[in-house]
Amino acid sequence: MPRAGPDMRRVLIVSPHFPPTDAVDMHRVRMTVGHYRANGWEPVVLCVRAQDAGRLTDERLTRTVPDDVEVVAIPAPPPRPGLSAIGLRAWRQLLAAGANLLAARRFDLVFISTTAFPVMALGRAWLPRFGVPFVLDFQDPWATFPDSAKARPGLRHGLMRRLHRFGEAWTLPAAGGLMATSQAYIDLLQGAYPPLRDRPGLVSPFGFSQRDFAVAAELGRPLPMDWRRPGGASVLFAGVVAPGLERSLLTLFHTIAKGRALRLAQFEGLTLAFIGTGYASQGNRSVAARLAEQAGVADLVVEYPDRAPLLDVLKAQGEADLLLLLGSDDHGYTPSKTNQTLAAGRPVLCASPGRSPVAAAVAGLDSVLTLDADAELTDDAVLTWADRLKALLAGKVSTAPAVERSAAFEAAACAARDCGLFDRVADGR
Repeated sequence: MPRAGPDMRRVLIVSPHFPPTDAVDMHRVRMTVGHYRANGWEPVVLCVRAQDAGRLTDERLTRTVPDDVEVVAIPAPPPRPGLSAIGLRAWRQLLAAGANLLAARRFDLVFISTTAFPVMALGRAWLPRFGVPFVLDFQDPWATFPDSAKARPGLRHGLMRRLHRFGEAWTLPAAGGLMATSQAYIDLLQGAYPPLRDRPGLVSPFGFSQRDFAVAAELGRPLPMDWRRPGGASVLFAGVVAPGLERSLLTLFHTIAKGRALRLAQFEGLTLAFIGTGYASQGNRSVAARLAEQAGVADLVVEYPDRAPLLDVLKAQGEADLLLLLGSDDHGYTPSKTNQTLAAGRPVLCASPGRSPVAAAVAGLDSVLTLDADAELTDDAVLTWADRLKALLAGKVSTAPAVERSAAFEAAACAARDCGLFDRVADGR
């Protein structure tokens, strides 16, 4: 039974980004934190002030977090050449603010959820002084990568990898528990750091929030691009097209190109819209349009490579004829929007390698049209795929089973599982 009243445990959540900052790595905490009390945990969120975070801000996002969640937002130095990453420039400020909180109140756990990986070392830094165990949330790998992952090129990324290797090696052996979006990440870390093998771990896929959908329906605005054409069908993809996703996307484009060569009418009316395909908030180069040019379908693709607010994307998902999921050549990678996409109640196209976790997540769903990036692209395969696409566009397939499957990953259910891990770590189990 969850604890209540004076017996409720307290968790310090370190998430440098938090609303009104709109950043991908804070959404797990943002969606679940309002459900912690129902599972016996009183949350306190430690973050960087939105004006200092260096990311897009969206005041509407505060509507997705309950008003009674305590948030401690601290100032941080502004970005400067060579020191723009939030995990480095705000490290000392987060260290001091967290120490003040840990000294002033009783905390049972520190939970660090971020892809600003240097921040994870705060748990290790606080442990000798305060004795509070810490759990790390791996939404992406820190320094230990699967063999299938591709490292980002360049001197700056190489230097950061050196720093990450040092920070990971110093921090991980002291962690009280691990959370990750993939079992592959947990297995890798337990293999690299033997002390972790006897400590609790939890695979916690990215979830979704019904509250988000409701706020988006009320406050969502149009996307900053013309992505719906009269009389045609729109396919929407929102998110970064990382290098590991490019082969799957090219497979989709080549399938459509071959379908057009076979004069299949359902391919002619498609608009494939991509938004937020680059890593940076602004100034990104085209990714999807470049690949579409290679495949000869550039006329069907619309791309806005910079970030768009989450609530606007959610509203657009409800207006699209089809949603697109892509699987990665990194077999430990699970797209963050998988369950959110299924919960949106729209038909889905899914292009991925056969071993991708996203392929397993959508297996057996009639409302998801899959495309195996590892399979041979024959005329017969394209014709079969085109027939299924036609049925989806005609609304002949129910999306209810997909919505039902996603229900296990709604924010309240995710919070219950996450807090179960907190209990195990706090109890020393």
